[in-house]
Amino acid sequence: MIQRVQSLYLLCSIVFMAIFAFTPYLNIVTTDATYQLGSTGMQATQIVNSTVAIVASSPQYAVAIIAGLIIVMSVIAIFLYNNRVRQMLVCRINILFYIALYVVMGIYAFTTYDHLQAISFKTTTYIIFPICALITNWLALSAINNDEQMVRDSERMWTRNK
Repeated sequence: MIQRVQSLYLLCSIVFMAIFAFTPYLNIVTTDATYQLGSTGMQATQIVNSTVAIVASSPQYAVAIIAGLIIVMSVIAIFLYNNRVRQMLVCRINILFYIALYVVMGIYAFTTYDHLQAISFKTTTYIIFPICALITNWLALSAINNDEQMVRDSERMWTRNK
């Protein structure tokens, strides 16, 4: 049934990842400009005569693709409510995508920080959104597992009473 609590958890996961997909997660400060890293890429801004000017922008497709895959897999998991075993498999695969997302974000942030010879960096609050999405995905997986266990127990009781 689609109104189960795991559907709400997966929907929360989708919302967290959708917000993360369009916001910057790291600010890198150099002597020349401030660089914002987001899932869609890097954008450099400079303050010239008290106006903010976008200097350069470079796309980064790995984080955007993984974030998109997480969103798509969560949507697929919502509509697999008839097959709980497959729904659990999709949620487990999604957890691996979350781990891959943070690995790719870390590699990209470290190489960018090194390459730009930055002075400092500051994470934004949006960097915790994938963690929140991971937690809600794990809660959905736990709820699906509880439903599956309950169905198996009731089937066992049903066959024992015949």
